Amino acid sequence: MLNNNYKEIIKQSHKRCESMGIQQEQIYSKKIVSDNALQKILNENRDMIMTAIPYIEQIFKFTKGSDFFVLLTDSEGCILNALGDENILSEAFSLKMIPGAYMSEEHIGTNAMSCVVKTNSPIQLSGPDHYINTYKRWTCSAAPVKDSDGNLIGVVDLTGYTENVHPHTLGIVVSVAKAIEEMLKVKQTNKESKSKKNANVNSHQYKYKFEDIIGEDDNFLDVIEFAKKISNSDSTVLLMGESGTGKELFAQSIYNLSPRCNEPFIVLNCGAIPQQLMESELFGYVEGAFTGAKKGGNPGKFELANGGTIHLDEIGEMPSNMQVKLLRVLEEGYVTRLGSHKIIPVDVRIIASTNKDLGREVEKGKFRKDLYYRLNVLPLFIPPLRERKGDIKLLFNHFIDEISKRTKKPKISILKENLLLLENHDWPGNVREMRNFAELIINTGVFPKAYFKRIEPAKKEVKEESLDMESVEKEHLIKVIRRCNGNISQSAEILGIRRNTLYNKIKKYNIDI
Repeated sequence: MLNNNYKEIIKQSHKRCESMGIQQEQIYSKKIVSDNALQKILNENRDMIMTAIPYIEQIFKFTKGSDFFVLLTDSEGCILNALGDENILSEAFSLKMIPGAYMSEEHIGTNAMSCVVKTNSPIQLSGPDHYINTYKRWTCSAAPVKDSDGNLIGVVDLTGYTENVHPHTLGIVVSVAKAIEEMLKVKQTNKESKSKKNANVNSHQYKYKFEDIIGEDDNFLDVIEFAKKISNSDSTVLLMGESGTGKELFAQSIYNLSPRCNEPFIVLNCGAIPQQLMESELFGYVEGAFTGAKKGGNPGKFELANGGTIHLDEIGEMPSNMQVKLLRVLEEGYVTRLGSHKIIPVDVRIIASTNKDLGREVEKGKFRKDLYYRLNVLPLFIPPLRERKGDIKLLFNHFIDEISKRTKKPKISILKENLLLLENHDWPGNVREMRNFAELIINTGVFPKAYFKRIEPAKKEVKEESLDMESVEKEHLIKVIRRCNGNISQSAEILGIRRNTLYNKIKKYNIDI
């Protein structure tokens, strides 16, 4: 997978950097465009960006918690989108690796993206392969996205710290770039791919049902039962839970059990779409609305979801200006495409999900209070894996069986002492972390005890995210109990849980009744 001329490519790139007078002490890209210029670049690359986003999200989910971030650039190395773990992404942003910054050789020296722009071939760089000193702490793997004629139209890059370098990383990036290319070809040959007809067809890929959710823990079973009850409704659902707890599975399961199950199911990740493209993506645009606007315009997600359901994932990441516009749609029941004044009525059920405490975000002024109450009609809290200790063995064996069948590799037996390690681990990445760990075991054929030693210090710190979710649940319990004047049976019925479960939660949160 690695470019055969790897060393020569790096050597020649360093020579060019030296001749151009690039200083190794340089920190920021020499070219970062204005917001208006970035908007134009994003519009020109809209099709590639929106095609790439689901695949970029998959890389992010796969590497989440491993200190990596994903970048998508255009053919000239201008960053179009960025997703990643908060700490390393914040570090990248502090170095102005932001949308609108150019990662090309003449602006920031040798890096994986600049090499792909030069060679139109995948490459992996690490440490001293980079030209400027600031980037020598990182390893980056990048691959080209090409059009049907083989011309470079974009670059996908995955960057992390040098100690996390692995040759398989480049393979992942290449696979994603190829998948984006294939999807672009499909869209090119199917001009009607975004029509409502195809939105219905595409809904069938959302196959998860409640039977697919694995768990025997009493509290978790209560959550499932409550989710089933609220499926048969048109009211808005707000799914809350830490990253990796299965919010996507619950969203699909609620949709598939709902009266709208034969209508479109449209998903939008509010944290993955560039802010400048979000309005046109949600509400659509008309021809001539902006430079590069498609002839005939384009319907937005709400139009495509008409009659069905829209899942607004990571709703807590929605920019404040878009929160106002979303609230208007929820209140008035219609959308207006960008560049038009025509009102388009829409009948859509909303399922929103978040790993944030939206109540706290409201207090901080980061989320609109009126929108929060509009969304928080049917709240559903999905517990973290550390609160489902009885499900650890069941889930782990399920993943081992599933991954073994998919990869056609033998299962390995888990010793009792190793099972204790699994049960005593806090699983900060929840079910997603467990699935990735099971995949590691199947692919290597060994149970790596060092994995648990490596993350042991993290267990001593309670994650802010878990505190957020617990505070949300506690606040909700208090409100329901007060509304029922302390009547536990009535409160439990409203919450969709057993009385014993409610008593346990009252004890856990030290709620005074």
